[in-house]
Amino acid sequence: MAAGSISEDEYWDSIIFFLTLSSKIDSKWTIVNTKDGRRFAKKAEVFILSTENKESTMNDDVIRNTELMEEQEEDTAAFQVRGNSDVEVVTYEYHILYSPSYGVPVMYFNAHTQGGKLLALEEIWKRVPDVYKERLSEERWTFITQQEHPLLGRPFYYLHPCHTADLMKNSPVLTDKRHYIVSWLSAVGPVVGLKLPLEYGKLCVS
Repeated sequence: MAAGSISEDEYWDSIIFFLTLSSKIDSKWTIVNTKDGRRFAKKAEVFILSTENKESTMNDDVIRNTELMEEQEEDTAAFQVRGNSDVEVVTYEYHILYSPSYGVPVMYFNAHTQGGKLLALEEIWKRVPDVYKERLSEERWTFITQQEHPLLGRPFYYLHPCHTADLMKNSPVLTDKRHYIVSWLSAVGPVVGLKLPLEYGKLCVS
């Protein structure tokens, strides 16, 4: 197996460990079982995004994560921005799956407005934080693209896994592969607005 990759058994050990941490920190992640017996990890996140600049990214200065609202639902977030044309409520749904071809986890995600309209790929690209924009311009079609969700059969966006093993091979997490998902999400999650609380890292080393 290539350096930086993990087996499917190691992947699930890491997912279970990650969900154990989530249950202690925010209880945001769950396991979804499909009708044919397959499964994946899932989290939904509601954001209030600025619409003043259509080129705005998911940087902290233009986004307010509704996690700060303590378990409140999307309709509450919508109520808070009602009548304010400078912001919009957007829900991101994140799925973590395993790629047998690459031997690494893969992030699939979708994003939709309060009215249920999915964000177009161009809008997803515009929301990528500035720090990743150079790579996006060089590898646009092998960085964030759209394809059919392998378990649900619906179009989803995903972060291409072709560079994941290289990203992870020098990570100290490989001394305990249960920490793989935490380390991987910490590295790739911010590309699509997903930031792990610091408590995840602290519990991994405690």
